[in-house]
Amino acid sequence: MSYFLYQLSFDGPVHFGDTSLGGGLEQAGWTYTSDTLFSSVCTELAGQGEYKLLDDFISMALEGKILLSDLFPYQLADGDEPQLFLPVPSIYLENNRKHVSLTLEEAKIMSARRKKSKKQLYCRVSELQPYCDSLRAGMQYEPATVMELGNEFITTKVNCRGEQSLPYFVKGNVFQPGVGLYIIARLPDDFGEMFQNILCSLGLSGIGGKRSSGFGRFHLQDDGLVLEDAYDWYVDTKALYTMLTGEHKRYMCISSVLPSADELDATKAGMYKLRKSSGFSEGVKRDSVYMLEAGSCFDRRLQGQLVNLGEQAGHPVWRYGRGLYVGLDI
Repeated sequence: MSYFLYQLSFDGPVHFGDTSLGGGLEQAGWTYTSDTLFSSVCTELAGQGEYKLLDDFISMALEGKILLSDLFPYQLADGDEPQLFLPVPSIYLENNRKHVSLTLEEAKIMSARRKKSKKQLYCRVSELQPYCDSLRAGMQYEPATVMELGNEFITTKVNCRGEQSLPYFVKGNVFQPGVGLYIIARLPDDFGEMFQNILCSLGLSGIGGKRSSGFGRFHLQDDGLVLEDAYDWYVDTKALYTMLTGEHKRYMCISSVLPSADELDATKAGMYKLRKSSGFSEGVKRDSVYMLEAGSCFDRRLQGQLVNLGEQAGHPVWRYGRGLYVGLDI
């Protein structure tokens, strides 16, 4: 088993539905969750007629041999070094800073930094531990690397299927040049190249919504990286591999996790956010489930599970909820 990293570079706009914003076409986010990616891979394999590979893929996921992260942003720095970003931890830390009296001007500066910090969604991998250390010290962290994802736009479409043609609106996001999304996958060593081929095929079809309009298509920035081999290549790959392996004080999930019944007590002891996951399968609406959002923190790694949401066309419909984690020493 090895950790693989694949960088997706998008060829045009994307539309990633966001149920936290209502899930309508006029709302969209910048990232793609692990459960949705799993469903996209399964749909792609079925569409290509690769039923044996599809069965093997699902079987390995059920056995815990395939672990997928959400898709997170990266940007290419000078020399094409990838700067990798992860969500900021959903965690509260009691700081050890003694009370200090501030002048009015200093208080205004601290307040502005605090508001800016609350809006920070992602932190560079190599800055994640310093970010946590600053929280413990009661200080506002000033990131050395700032990411600009891209631009948002709204386009008007016309629905001509009814008796009366009606307009509707679709929100799209366009990534900046050199900015894309990456995925971390823990896979059997002999499956890394196959998964890369699956992603290449998926890139031609696209991910997310409005694919028939050309949204969501991508290509791989480069061949997938085996993180153990790329340990010394870049600052962020070294930090990422260190956090993915070994024992740590706390663990932050980087996938959407659906804990099993015997993991509920450990879940309640953690600090987490919930996300509603819903959708359709071949035009049939499936039951919604609530999952732990990436960035949630726990004292141990929760394994998570895949749940069967029912059958469609003679095959089960799975919701992927396995856990993948990075360690934080806080």
